[in-house]
Amino acid sequence: MKIIYVVDLHGIEGLYSQLFRLAVNWRVDAIIIGGDLLPKHGSFGTSVEDQRDFIIRFMKPKLEEIHAELPGLEVYAMMGNDDWIINMPYLEELQSHGLVRLLHNKKYRLANGFEIIGYGNVPPTPFSIKDSERLDTADAPIEPQHFAVCISTDKGIRQIDAVTHFSRHNTMEKELAKLPVPKSYQKTVYVMHAPPFRTNLDVLYDGRSVGSRAIRQFIEENQPYLTLHGHIHEAPSRSGSYRDKIGNTVCINPGQTTRDLHAVVFELEDVLNTMNLNHTIFG
Repeated sequence: MKIIYVVDLHGIEGLYSQLFRLAVNWRVDAIIIGGDLLPKHGSFGTSVEDQRDFIIRFMKPKLEEIHAELPGLEVYAMMGNDDWIINMPYLEELQSHGLVRLLHNKKYRLANGFEIIGYGNVPPTPFSIKDSERLDTADAPIEPQHFAVCISTDKGIRQIDAVTHFSRHNTMEKELAKLPVPKSYQKTVYVMHAPPFRTNLDVLYDGRSVGSRAIRQFIEENQPYLTLHGHIHEAPSRSGSYRDKIGNTVCINPGQTTRDLHAVVFELEDVLNTMNLNHTIFG
């Protein structure tokens, strides 16, 4: 089963166009988009409406085109921390038409006995959108917030208190424990927007590791076949690698830029052979 994995497209139409061209050129069986689907570069005040418009105006017709070009293609996707959750019904509408399968907290069957499970939440960031942010673990501190703390509601964007927000939700550690259970971890692909802590996949420009300790612990304990990540766009260029291993688990973060698509193409059944991982930028 041939798969393209991408993440952090942030509603950049050029990146989506590159992705779909690549999918056709490689004749892939599945596309996986691991979070941060929607635009973030416009006005904050209109960002909910801008993201909603992007789903209706751009994503729907483009997904219809790629499905027509590649009959039998499966597209798996989930929101990330820069996507307003209030717009989920518009993605669910795409799902109802068979255009996408939404991954967060869901499990689907892949080929040859493999399964795929998604989890889109991330530890607290310094930024405003908190819909998909959770405390990493019970003892994790709430870092100082440099911007207004906001969530999306049916009445629009609402400013809230950070401590109140995080106290209303389980930690990532607890949420990960409640994910659907696979038949076999050794034949399961996890798509987790946040990268695991202290790997090649979570390195900031200043060299700090800012990945999730809960996700790393989950991988260490369960040893799934493959985990796919994103969130820290610059990590591969800073660490020197878009992949890492935790025990027997292969972990990937392709990175992303606003111009040249960072994507990984691979055969599902053979990811342990790193020669079969094809990165659009790093080879």
